[in-house]
Amino acid sequence: MSGLDRQRLLSALILVVMALFVANGLPPAAGWRRPMRLAAIGGFLIAVALALAEIVVWWAGPSR
Repeated sequence: MSGLDRQRLLSALILVVMALFVANGLPPAAGWRRPMRLAAIGGFLIAVALALAEIVVWWAGPSR
């Protein structure tokens, strides 16, 4: 998997997290607020961990 593909997957995950946060505030989603909030927080933590891992891999890469 190339770096561009990883960035696209990370961007897609971030977009899903944002959609969950926005949907959490909609009135028809009243019964699903807590599960959506927990899914959004979990997705956000995963996205942060992946971004930090990507930075560590970039820093540890071969120096030119």
